[in-house]
Amino acid sequence: MANDTQQSSGVQELIDRLHEKGVAQGQSEAEALVTEARKESMAILDKARKEADQMQAEARAEAKKIVDDGKEALRLASRDVTLRLHEAFHAEFEQRVRQLVGHTLEDRTFLEKLILEVARRSTPEDKELKMLLPAAQVSEEQLSAEVAEAPEGSLAHFVRGLAADVIREGLAFGVSDDPGPGVRVQIIEDDVQVELTDETVAALLLQYLAPRFRAILEKGA
Repeated sequence: MANDTQQSSGVQELIDRLHEKGVAQGQSEAEALVTEARKESMAILDKARKEADQMQAEARAEAKKIVDDGKEALRLASRDVTLRLHEAFHAEFEQRVRQLVGHTLEDRTFLEKLILEVARRSTPEDKELKMLLPAAQVSEEQLSAEVAEAPEGSLAHFVRGLAADVIREGLAFGVSDDPGPGVRVQIIEDDVQVELTDETVAALLLQYLAPRFRAILEKGA
């Protein structure tokens, strides 16, 4: 009977030890699992933070690039607009100069002064000259008529009535085929023609005025 009791007590003790060992092992495993889970969660959090930081850095870089690209695009657009405006202003300036020269050369008083000045300052006297007048101001028939027959106040009347001491010997008058304003002087022997027309005078003026006009535009930009 006593042996049975001792045997039963031993079995129970063994069971208790196994239970305690199982509980301790389970707790240890549970703690290991918790520790591993914590490590994994920390690793996940660290990775997430790093990825978030990287995404923020990339977003900042992209935003900066967009801003920089936008500024550069605005700078280029502003430059292009400025250039186009300068070109438009310059073209308008050239057009105004040409119009002014054309209107001036169409003025009867100015044209008469121009004819007198050309007659005085033409080529040497041993050259035969012919001054071609604008077709819009005079005709061949008017030039060939006598002074008395030319309409009073007309260019033909003025030309035919020029004093002999003003006109060089060998200077003749004709009518240009070009209807544009201005006069043309032909040196017959040399087959040379000097043009004092709206195009040539405007071109000469623009050689001087255009660079200064551009400088004014650039200074004001």
